[in-house]
Amino acid sequence: MMTHLKALLYGVFICLMVLTTGQVQAHNHTPILMPAPTSLVQSAQTLTLDRPLVLSLNGLSAQRSAFVQAYYREQFTEFGYQVSAAASEPSLPLVVTVQTPQGASHQHPQLGQNEHYQLSITQTGITISAPNDFGALHALATLSQLLYVARDSRELALLHIEDSPRFPWRGLLLDSVRHFISIPAIKRQLRGMAAAKLNVFHWHLTDDQGWRFASKTYPRLHQLASDGQYYTGAEIRQVVEYASNLGIRVVPEFDVPGHASAIAVAYPELMTEVKPYQMEDGWGVFEPLLDPSKPEVYAFINAIVAELAELFPDPYLHIGGDEVNPKHWQDSERVQSYMHQHKLNTSADLQAHFNHKVQVILRSHNKKMMGWDEIFHPALDKDVMVQSWRGKASLSQIAAQGYPALLSAGFYIDQPQPASYHYRNEPFDTDLQQPHALNTQDAIQAWDFTMPRLKGSAVRGKLVLVAHQQSVRHAYIQLNDRPFKQARLDSHLISPDAGLSRLNATIDSWMGPTRAELTLDAKTGISGRILIGNAVYPVTGKLAAHFSHADFVNMPFLSAMNAEAKGNILGGEATLWSELVTEQNLDIRSWPRLFTIAERLWSERKVSHEAAMYQRLYALYSFADAIGLHHDKQFRRGLQSLLSSQSSDADLAVLARFAEQLEPASYYTRHHIKYQQGLYHQNAPLDQLVDFLPVENQTMLMLYQKLAQFRQGDGNALQHITATLKAWHTDYRLLAPLIAKTPTLHGLQTTLTQASAINEISLAIIRSCTVRPSVSTQRMQHFAERLKEIQNKTTEIVVAAGVFSEHLLEACRADGTSSDSVAMAR
Repeated sequence: MMTHLKALLYGVFICLMVLTTGQVQAHNHTPILMPAPTSLVQSAQTLTLDRPLVLSLNGLSAQRSAFVQAYYREQFTEFGYQVSAAASEPSLPLVVTVQTPQGASHQHPQLGQNEHYQLSITQTGITISAPNDFGALHALATLSQLLYVARDSRELALLHIEDSPRFPWRGLLLDSVRHFISIPAIKRQLRGMAAAKLNVFHWHLTDDQGWRFASKTYPRLHQLASDGQYYTGAEIRQVVEYASNLGIRVVPEFDVPGHASAIAVAYPELMTEVKPYQMEDGWGVFEPLLDPSKPEVYAFINAIVAELAELFPDPYLHIGGDEVNPKHWQDSERVQSYMHQHKLNTSADLQAHFNHKVQVILRSHNKKMMGWDEIFHPALDKDVMVQSWRGKASLSQIAAQGYPALLSAGFYIDQPQPASYHYRNEPFDTDLQQPHALNTQDAIQAWDFTMPRLKGSAVRGKLVLVAHQQSVRHAYIQLNDRPFKQARLDSHLISPDAGLSRLNATIDSWMGPTRAELTLDAKTGISGRILIGNAVYPVTGKLAAHFSHADFVNMPFLSAMNAEAKGNILGGEATLWSELVTEQNLDIRSWPRLFTIAERLWSERKVSHEAAMYQRLYALYSFADAIGLHHDKQFRRGLQSLLSSQSSDADLAVLARFAEQLEPASYYTRHHIKYQQGLYHQNAPLDQLVDFLPVENQTMLMLYQKLAQFRQGDGNALQHITATLKAWHTDYRLLAPLIAKTPTLHGLQTTLTQASAINEISLAIIRSCTVRPSVSTQRMQHFAERLKEIQNKTTEIVVAAGVFSEHLLEACRADGTSSDSVAMAR
């Protein structure tokens, strides 16, 4: 039942996209490919796939040739094609040629290798040419997408593709520490990575909550600090070889000197504070630190690096180095004496000193160091790779100082953030570098505001408005003393009143898409809310007492990168930290949206149209399933696990339709809620509906497409929206008894009540739209206040239909209730 439902939704989505964009593949349309290739020349003619494919591999290394032959024969057969090992009549040749034959030797992928390929489809067959194995693998990944899309028509457009990546480092970090990930699940992710042309598997193996590989020289690490969940040397070699055959490098992460609670459990004598330690199962940052003053610490690191060097052939080894809490160092007389002896003034200097000694150890094993932002220090040699998780300012500074750099900020896929947010995350940032020039008539107004979070310190910010004749022309937002960003003003959502201004402004922040919906009053201050994605946070603030033209000119902005700095940015990595991820929802969190990040790192910057991206991304939804990824299976299994054994297919279908309206709360909102609930730890269950919800779903995206068509004058689009909302309304009567009789669903009662109330308002808005030319100002205000009232508290599950209803309301707004400019608060 669920399979048919998903297939129906997918078909409806693609039909809608055809109507909207006209870009789905036909004989004279660009094929659906992701990442988009560098160059594609296409003919109106086609090749009919009515004969067996004969895959011939020429010049690949012997080991990889055997692997690729079996791998793609199985995959193409799964798509419904007949694949033969040898030429026969009649047949279609699929010839892959590596220009520099590898012979019998097996070459592991390396940073900076040539990944270019050519792919041609002619009337006589399919040919692939590449300088080495790895370009050939990318070509086969491209062909796989083409063949999947053509599986029903059995026709491929004749074309020629020339393709190569924009960045050489395109990675995915998997955290096997917080929740252990089995070898089969890891191999599945590697298959997805190969399909998306991601080429680095960053394997996070040690942290506070566990040590995940068997050590020969320090066996108590896996014996005492793994809960029995760790990888043997044989299993690691198996993963490395499997990844290598797919063209993927494997880089291990061994965290030092912090994130070391697991080391402390096994070998407390290596720590700054020597005492018995217990396994840490909570999430967060903890205090245990290796003691940089002890020679035995460096002997330990040397032994572990030697073991890792034997297991992982890649030149890079990640030392972590992030989130070092210096308390134990500061409290230790031994460490303070060591610092004085070596003329180290600060804890940051001590960490740099430690890192330098670790770097010497790495070099002795032919390894290069990489780590997170915090390892950045002028004392380190220039070949150290620095991975930025703290933002573009950090990335820019690292690259400008001559260090090779990677971007991960903005690519954290464990946070529920929309694919469009990741897609806009450009490593060479294109945001405004300086504020707009001021005219003599311009007025400036600055507001200080605070956004409390559910855990940790509040986010503090500044909003700066530039107005001409009381009409705001530009807005800039700064959060937590980071560089200012120019905000997008949503003029159609602005409603100035006497004595105050209502302002909606949006930026992309480190938290996600950040939308400030504010009422500004010079007397009473700021009120309103900030939406981090779909999560609602209150905001308060006041007018800044003094903010001059000179203050405006001196506002900090992200500095423009020169060509040399850009050359030091080698790419980026998506990160999947596993506090709220297990094997049961791993693929839901990763696929198919990792294709979005893969495209940002592979394709040219000009490939940036978000609607076209979504069209291709969701065309790949079923492709990802067909190549063995489990995003759809995990969604279906998750829903089924919530129902009793007596539940029917109809119950499953109605629960699935309810899930269409819901999303997990964005940013780290779920983490913070679980912290408040005392469930922020390794043993907390992750088996509720929220754990199986995709970050974005096709039905909501379809509704937004229809709303866009309605705004462009298509009255029929409103009928589709109405039909969907009415279907949901009917479902609520079925859901209520299902939730009541199913103990595992009892927690959804509040969500159902909220969704039902939002649905009633949405239908009322549509009635107002159709009965009269537009919604009256008074009625619009009532709807708006009621919607915000319903959504004023953020929970782990967000009724995504609520924000949609607000957009629906604006589409039906009365003339004159908004303005093309924003009036400044007086």
